[in-house]
Amino acid sequence: MTAARAIAQLLDRGLTKSELAARSGVSRSLIDDYLKGRRQPTVAQLERLGNAAALRLETAWVPAEAHTPRWATPNTQMAAPPLSMPERAQILERVVDLTMALRRRPRGDLQFPPFRSLGGAADRRARSAAGGGRGTPR
Repeated sequence: MTAARAIAQLLDRGLTKSELAARSGVSRSLIDDYLKGRRQPTVAQLERLGNAAALRLETAWVPAEAHTPRWATPNTQMAAPPLSMPERAQILERVVDLTMALRRRPRGDLQFPPFRSLGGAADRRARSAAGGGRGTPR
């Protein structure tokens, strides 16, 4: 179950978002973000929301296999066939040949922009310490 679904179940018990926010101390805009999936509440916030609806949050451990998302299971049809050492060597040779055939751009010297003083207090202190300030050092 998602956090958004859990909060929706609290609202299905007859509370409005404003009532839930006032009773739990969680802002209404934050509850909206949770419901839309833009943010995820902490367990403590879920407990506060549940307590506001006179419910207690219970959690339980379940086997990980039961919650493996469908996208996480590998697609066996897309698996690359195992390669022998000579096949791997041929692929590596092709990659090296291609990289050698690429045009190389001449590299010049790196050009950096000149430093510029922002004229802040630190610069004024440095100038005055060096004797180049406008006034006499204090």
